[in-house]
Amino acid sequence: MVLVVGVAALLVVALLAGVRALAGGGCGERLALNVAADPAVAPAVTALAGRFNDADHEVDGRCVEVTTNTLPSSAMALALGGDRSAAQARADAYVLDSSLWLEIAGRTAERTGTALPRPVGSVASSPVVFAVARDAAPGALSWRAMAPGGNASLRLLAPEENAAGMVSLLMAKQAAGTGDKAIAGFTGILQSAQSVDGSAQGEAAAFDGLVRFGGGSTPVLAVPEQAVWRRAAAGGTPVRAVLPADGTMSLDFPLVAAPGKKADAARRFLEDVRSRAGADALAKAGLRPAGGGAAKGVSAVTGVAALPRTAPASPGAVSEALEMWRRMHLGTRMLTVIDVSGSMLEQVQGTQRSRMAVTTGEVEKGMSLLPDSADMGLWAFSTGMDGSRPYKELVPVGRLGAADGGLTHRAAMQQALGRMRAKPDGDTGLYDSVLAAYRNVKAGYRGDMINIVLVLTDGRNDFAGGLSEQALLSQLKAEYDASRPVQVVGLGFGPGVDLGALQRIAQATGGAAYQIRDPRQIHELFQQSAALKICDDPRQCPVG
Repeated sequence: MVLVVGVAALLVVALLAGVRALAGGGCGERLALNVAADPAVAPAVTALAGRFNDADHEVDGRCVEVTTNTLPSSAMALALGGDRSAAQARADAYVLDSSLWLEIAGRTAERTGTALPRPVGSVASSPVVFAVARDAAPGALSWRAMAPGGNASLRLLAPEENAAGMVSLLMAKQAAGTGDKAIAGFTGILQSAQSVDGSAQGEAAAFDGLVRFGGGSTPVLAVPEQAVWRRAAAGGTPVRAVLPADGTMSLDFPLVAAPGKKADAARRFLEDVRSRAGADALAKAGLRPAGGGAAKGVSAVTGVAALPRTAPASPGAVSEALEMWRRMHLGTRMLTVIDVSGSMLEQVQGTQRSRMAVTTGEVEKGMSLLPDSADMGLWAFSTGMDGSRPYKELVPVGRLGAADGGLTHRAAMQQALGRMRAKPDGDTGLYDSVLAAYRNVKAGYRGDMINIVLVLTDGRNDFAGGLSEQALLSQLKAEYDASRPVQVVGLGFGPGVDLGALQRIAQATGGAAYQIRDPRQIHELFQQSAALKICDDPRQCPVG
């Protein structure tokens, strides 16, 4: 009897399957689509995948079956670029939190020789907003206002591992504008910004820190709108979202898949995600639909209405901004090489002091702006300084805060600067001195610092029997190592300076050269030393 009932049940199942097949709804074969999704969107993607699978969506007669797993966008970018370290992050399709990661994936793909898949489309969106304490009243908030002296202080999620942090860098750079002051403006914003951990715990702590004690600027946290929504849903300290007055960008959650059947399946899944049910599922995760359209449930919590469309980042912009950020946070290791030839005895107009006295005084003032963790050394150059050498080491490169023969290294530098005197009969052994200083800094290269040879001169090379300019440039180009870069930065002042030679020397090492009106401007360049770190184009570097 049991056997008969079992057989009958099987017949019913087979009959139903046949009816579905005749109706065009059967699935004789499945097309598996494994989708890796960023944690910000993974819950919504997983829920929508279940709904999608139940509906038996077909691609070329095969029903697509979507499975999901959760991966950070940084790991997916490596996987897309073919990096072997991300082998466990392989999937058929990826939903990253931002298209900005694709530029990083593209750089990895160039290195590995991998063909980078193109996005199928956008799954969701979340604008990057300013989160402030509910009771804060800082007035209009903008990226430009985050510069020192502004009405707010910026905190951004670590841009090396977080797309919202990348957006913050891009918007800050855009707010700094173009022209001569752009680099200095961008540097000012970066200097005053505080990077916070982008993990769930770090984000929660950053929200808790949006409380201003006493006076000062209003702390502002740049985060996706979803983070503000999530904070409210968790019942944390009340915060509100403010759209930057000078614009913003949104995380656009691109769906990326390699060409072929899997990409066709991903497109079919994306169509379902963009349905009304899909929008509802995204809103339950604090996300807007693709393109930044309205999501009443999200806006009701965050107070942010629908957004105007924003232009995508220009090619290379992400890599450039990240490199600037990285270099900004490196320490400084600098060998200062000062001209002590006879022309340095000439008086600086408007003062009763020689170029030599003003130069050493300004270098000492500039040095006071560097932290004790910075490395600095001092050489003098002219001719006949140390036997036949046109240069002489006065203080070796060392950490300013370190003990140095009963003094700090900073005090030893100050004493040496105070004792420097120009040689009345000295000529300018510029080229030999630059090469020797370059080799000295390169020999002690520090990977956690910007390694610089700072050359200050009022003249041109006239060292008989020394290197020619062409010989110097050939040596610098041959010895330059992009993996261990040492930059020559030249400061020329006075009517007799050979600025062209300084510029060519700087160019050979990825450095910069400047002409200043008189030595009193030297300390201004120390004030902008952070800008010098991130400046690649001498024509755009700050000049005081």
